[in-house]
Amino acid sequence: MHAPLTAPTLFALGLAGLLAACGGSDKPHPPPHPPGPHALTYDVIPLNPRGETYGVINPHGINANGQVTGHNFSDEGTRAFLYDGTRLFEIGTFGGANSQANGINRCGHVTGWAEPAVGLPQAFLYDGTLRNLGSLGGESVGYAVNDCDVVAGWSAAPGGVHAFVHDGAIRDLGSFGGNSFALSINSRGLVAGYSFFANSEAMRPFIYDSKAATGLQDLGTLGGHRALAKVINEAGQVAGWSLNADGVMRAFRYSDGVMADLGSLDGTGVSEAMDMNESGVVVGNATSQSGAQHGFVHDGTSMRDIGTLGGLFSEAVAVNASGVVVGSSQTETDPLQRAVSWTPAEGMVDLNTQLHAPPRGIHVTRALAVSDNGSIAALANTGLVLLKVRR
Repeated sequence: MHAPLTAPTLFALGLAGLLAACGGSDKPHPPPHPPGPHALTYDVIPLNPRGETYGVINPHGINANGQVTGHNFSDEGTRAFLYDGTRLFEIGTFGGANSQANGINRCGHVTGWAEPAVGLPQAFLYDGTLRNLGSLGGESVGYAVNDCDVVAGWSAAPGGVHAFVHDGAIRDLGSFGGNSFALSINSRGLVAGYSFFANSEAMRPFIYDSKAATGLQDLGTLGGHRALAKVINEAGQVAGWSLNADGVMRAFRYSDGVMADLGSLDGTGVSEAMDMNESGVVVGNATSQSGAQHGFVHDGTSMRDIGTLGGLFSEAVAVNASGVVVGSSQTETDPLQRAVSWTPAEGMVDLNTQLHAPPRGIHVTRALAVSDNGSIAALANTGLVLLKVRR
């Protein structure tokens, strides 16, 4: 008999196809890269109520108003939190030890999963009250929530794991025969995710219209046997990655029934989309045949290299409505990552150089999400922080 899936296991299954680069070290770092002449400055707001030094915030874990949700890890367990623009607090659980928060909508309502005192972790919606969304038969994970409080995620179900939406009741989205996972939802109730085929490593991205409930729409691939939809915007455009006919991973944008290969920075290498804004601007990472990874921006016409702080590495993980890109990079002499922002006007800016009266010894390593108001959620050596724009 197989051991039962736990919510962390379900979460790991859901992200099995999400590939991301990560680096870092504890070595001393050299003087920071100089910022552009008009770069913003930020107040540093800690997002670790118990002093935790590591946590996670997803790109859709920050809303347009700069409210932030995520979760911190400690010896006491995993705890979901919300920063509502004024105060930071833990969301709580259903009586158990652990919870995680994954997505937030414009109203500041949050979805994730929480443990009960007895039984299996369950998806939740937090709107001032922690609401148990139930499951399809076992554990469940809420991953994204739209402005109508419709939640998308996945749950253990008879025969495997299936994507779901919760719009007053939990509904099974089905699959292409194997497991399925929902990763993004827009205000029209269009859900994007991916599903495996039965008894196969093949997987396809899908769109599901939760209002029409007409079943999963297979978006196809770029010629290979695997593809994944990561994000859907209000226009119904989808971004993700697909293997091409040569088995090479490429970022794609799906629009008006067409999946477009966004290419790579050197013409032959790998690329992966990480986020997309409402204008269809896609950001992600591209790795050349030499092994160097750079973040990219694709504006619908061409792919642009965001560069580095002088080293061999950068990543672009999120983009806001104004086209501000955030991620991390390294200098030429130090592998320690530095949180960065990028705009066409400013180029790449080391966010460590833009902190107003920062806590002593802080080093911000990775930017994780960016709000439409310009605030940036990030990971520092001291734990999760919000870099709030000084007005």
